[in-house]
Amino acid sequence: MEGKRRYFWKGDKILWENFFKHYILCLEHVIFLSRLLHEDETIKSSDIPIYKSEDMLPTEIYKERIKELNKNFFSDRFIQEYINFIVSNPNKKYSEEMYVHLKTITGRALDYIFESHAEAGFIPKNKESINREEKTPDLDLTNVWSQFNEQPESEVIYTEIMDFLHTYFKEKDSESLYIYKDYPKLQSIFVEFPQMYLDKIVDLLYPKVYIACFMDNCSNSSVWGTYGNNHTGVCLKFKTDLEKPKLSLKTIVGYSSKSGKNVDFKDFTLKPIKYSYDYDELDFLKNIGKLPFKQLKEQWYSDDEGNLSQSYIDLFSNEDVWRSQYWGNFEYPYLLKTPDWSHEKEYRIMHSNSLNDFIDYKDRLLEYKFEDLESIIFGMKTPVEARTKIIEIINKKCDENNRESFDFYEMEFSTIKKGFYPRKILTINKELSR
Repeated sequence: MEGKRRYFWKGDKILWENFFKHYILCLEHVIFLSRLLHEDETIKSSDIPIYKSEDMLPTEIYKERIKELNKNFFSDRFIQEYINFIVSNPNKKYSEEMYVHLKTITGRALDYIFESHAEAGFIPKNKESINREEKTPDLDLTNVWSQFNEQPESEVIYTEIMDFLHTYFKEKDSESLYIYKDYPKLQSIFVEFPQMYLDKIVDLLYPKVYIACFMDNCSNSSVWGTYGNNHTGVCLKFKTDLEKPKLSLKTIVGYSSKSGKNVDFKDFTLKPIKYSYDYDELDFLKNIGKLPFKQLKEQWYSDDEGNLSQSYIDLFSNEDVWRSQYWGNFEYPYLLKTPDWSHEKEYRIMHSNSLNDFIDYKDRLLEYKFEDLESIIFGMKTPVEARTKIIEIINKKCDENNRESFDFYEMEFSTIKKGFYPRKILTINKELSR
């Protein structure tokens, strides 16, 4: 459950139409890509081009084809009614409900995408034209919702209906996955894509974050059993201010056109974990923070006539306030774990940069100052060979850094204290080195 947020969608018609445009753009892309794959290959979440916009398409012909595809899709009577139905419902749409909405409209989207590809000559034209009026329920969804919304406990009933539909679609997915078990490519497009899209699109919100984990003590036996590899590992104890714990680590602090990456020591705050069953809620459509401002405005917050969404006006009338709230929400889910983990008494250092996702693991290997390493604590079963090697390394480090002494401990079980504690077993000093 670490890092988990509960995302919801809420907005006006401009935002919803742009959301579905983005979905169709991504769906069309993976369908086109699938024709280049072997039958036993599959579409992966990394294949979904969430950063893509119509302006980025490589040719004018491609752009016109997508414009025509959108025009046909949004002219569909069922789609018009369905979007009006969503907009008229003022409640938050959480991921489970969004999955229902995407599953509901994906069939229509696929029809129009295949028609577009047929018109472009990518696939043979369907000899039998699709009569969508027959496929469209004779139902005014907006009117149904307005009447339904007037009923007592309408929100509770609506939530139950959406929960039922979510379960229904998930069960149908399981059946379809079995039917297409020998066709993984078809599985990923016709069954799995809506959920893959919802899982992937949240990458538009915040940069990646990398985490180093610490504890305020090492006396818990179960922690040694898991992270300490069944008590055979070692624990590193660092010096820090107990009031405001932090650790100085060498990392990328900037970039230069001449020298490239600039590295230096930087203080990282050790932040305590909150153990709770609470969770973080985040409005997806108001926290798309990784896109350039121009693309964000044109792709998400305005329509084809240049009309702006009310959300754009509300958010960016005071951009400093929005930015402060945006970054204020960033860390919360990474500092939250369920009470099942409270025995760890954990603190975390978080590493992130909006200009660098630290994809290269070497950029995430941060060097600490040897002077900050207070001591090393062996587990009860740390092998002799490992202990000897570690002591030799530390001895050499002490010489290189002109350090007077260094302490080693070993975890011990005390029948008197009725628990585990670190017992000192060795102190390296200059006399011992000689």
